[in-house]
Amino acid sequence: MISSEQIHRSIAEAENLENVSDAPSVGDVFSSLFQHPMQIITRWNWKAALLGALLRASFYVTVYKASRENWRAALAAALVEFSFRFLTSGVSGALVQSFRRAKPIWLATLIVTISLPVFSHTIEFITHYAQEYYFSSLVPASTNNSRQIAFAVSVLFSVLSAMFNLFLMRHGVLLVGAGSETKSLWNDLKKIPLLVIEFITFLPLQMLRLIGEGKSPWAIGMFAAFGLTVGAILGVFRGKWSWAWTTAVGAWAVLFLFTLFVAVIVNINRRRIKN
Repeated sequence: MISSEQIHRSIAEAENLENVSDAPSVGDVFSSLFQHPMQIITRWNWKAALLGALLRASFYVTVYKASRENWRAALAAALVEFSFRFLTSGVSGALVQSFRRAKPIWLATLIVTISLPVFSHTIEFITHYAQEYYFSSLVPASTNNSRQIAFAVSVLFSVLSAMFNLFLMRHGVLLVGAGSETKSLWNDLKKIPLLVIEFITFLPLQMLRLIGEGKSPWAIGMFAAFGLTVGAILGVFRGKWSWAWTTAVGAWAVLFLFTLFVAVIVNINRRRIKN
């Protein structure tokens, strides 16, 4: 009979976490990654790399053009973003996949949503800063403060995308090197729309559930924490108090209206079931 100590050791020493059938602890994941770092390379997530690079490049083009930058500057920023994101998103995807079954879920989610944005945005800041201050003669720089705006908004987007990627991988989507669980990119893309709906309705549904159970203070706390977190992230990385309070108010307004919308949909579905 295998003891719990032996099982724990086998998980922590696994050369590839995808070969482990049991749900590892967060500590086991760190131990395995530390002892066998090459599994990040062998499980380099090309799906996350491709989708992440394309999405971020289009994001930079949109922000630059919204700030009335010329097309050369917008395309240059997009090219820089695509180049480094294609590499870092593949590594980040492999790391997210490593934590997809880790317990406790809340701690794994917290680690992913903090560590990966710090990692990716450190590289993002350096590459775009170098482009504008050391290679502006070769690659045109922004003139309307677009780089700083795009970077601040990109940080918030990264926190949400890290959570979403972990959510997708827990549902078996965007996996690479996971044996029979790995599906084609097309198969993954077909599942994403419904998972997007499930992801964005999670917080409103949780607040509605708490209100229904008579736990309104908890629901209010979740509501307040959401706006404060969004405001704090953008305020800190933009370096402006005005960004903090305006984005916090905006986040509360969006969440409030969306929660009302979800409540209406839930109520309609309940009536249909009764009828």
